[in-house]
Amino acid sequence: MPVTVEPLAPAEAIQFWKGKAPVSAKEFEAMDAAARTRAFAVSGLAKMDQVGSVYAAITKALDDGETLRDFKGRIGSIIEQQGWTGKKAWRVENIFRSNIQSAYMAGRHQQMKRVAKSRPYWQLVAVRDRRTRQTHLAVDGLVYPHDHPFWQTWYPPNGFACRCVVITLSERQVKARGLTVQTEIPDMIRVVDPETGMESFVTPIPDKGWATNVGEDWLAGLAPSEMSGMKDRDFPTLCRRGDFADDPCKLPISAIDPKHVHVVKDSDLLPKTGLATEEYVRAFLQEFGIGDLGGSKVVNVHGFPMTVSKWLFTEKATGEWKKTWTDKRPYMRLLARAILDPYEVWWRPMDHEATGRMYFTLRMIRLFRMPSTKEVCGFSSFSLFGRNWTGATAFAPRANRSQKTIYEQAEKERAGILIYRESLK
Repeated sequence: MPVTVEPLAPAEAIQFWKGKAPVSAKEFEAMDAAARTRAFAVSGLAKMDQVGSVYAAITKALDDGETLRDFKGRIGSIIEQQGWTGKKAWRVENIFRSNIQSAYMAGRHQQMKRVAKSRPYWQLVAVRDRRTRQTHLAVDGLVYPHDHPFWQTWYPPNGFACRCVVITLSERQVKARGLTVQTEIPDMIRVVDPETGMESFVTPIPDKGWATNVGEDWLAGLAPSEMSGMKDRDFPTLCRRGDFADDPCKLPISAIDPKHVHVVKDSDLLPKTGLATEEYVRAFLQEFGIGDLGGSKVVNVHGFPMTVSKWLFTEKATGEWKKTWTDKRPYMRLLARAILDPYEVWWRPMDHEATGRMYFTLRMIRLFRMPSTKEVCGFSSFSLFGRNWTGATAFAPRANRSQKTIYEQAEKERAGILIYRESLK
């Protein structure tokens, strides 16, 4: 019986593409990199009906597997109106190939992440012909772990009409092919032109505007950024019903029922040094059920949606780890638990010392104790304000601080307007 092979539509690529919204070129320029991954615009097209027509034509091409010729036929009137013919015909091919490739690589990213446990290494592959850009040729063949920061900027496409792809490799394949798994991103790479044989040295940087990862969950870029230099503003302590501080709503920490104080095991605390930064961040994410360093999740923080991802701890512009939160490294799991399961939530004003600007923050607090005692010996707090956050942690056995000092620090965190307190079941 003859075997019939039916072509399959690239489901993940189509899902990525249909998640985009057509916008004007002006609106697109005003967006940050995270928002642009969910937007579609065409430079030179100001009319939204034209942008919508091009978007629909690319959607049809993905759904039905259409060719560049089919695409040109669908937007023929726009091509004529814009004069994208003759020497400008490259515009149409550029629009088609760049967007199809972006959708394909976004879908491919999902597929590769699903098999990352058995195929944990990724290799960037360039075409290596006369059309290949020197910077793309420079990174051809490089192998990195799938969650290495390299892929934050070098996951294809890396420029207009880029033809680079990424393949997955198992541990066995890496060894059998004699490949080297890179750990650092080189500043300069020696390149040999495949056509001329000429040598040159190239700084590996993607084309301008393409130093992103289309496959990275777009929500990742929406995670709040840590802001240092925040200081509590003096403010009366109020209950949600308007009662003042002497109301029973604010019991002193020493009088709090021990059932509200979570037990901390040695395994909940991380070493101050000795781990890679990624491991501290991974421990934080795992508390939210995020197993992949590149994953993200939206959590409900008492009515406010917050995106949790590694971007909480990075510089958005460069993707590098921030250094301002390193004092919290041993307590990353405890910091996460203040968000997931707070004892109290306070609405509190804070001032940014450098600018003098006041922010109203949503502060979550969790109290902790060791298994051998019922007394509070540590706390963590996480304050969320808009697209920013700040946090505080203290733990007596690790911080070499007295019980009295811990109590005083925790009490200072508990100020403002109390809007939630954990109830015992």
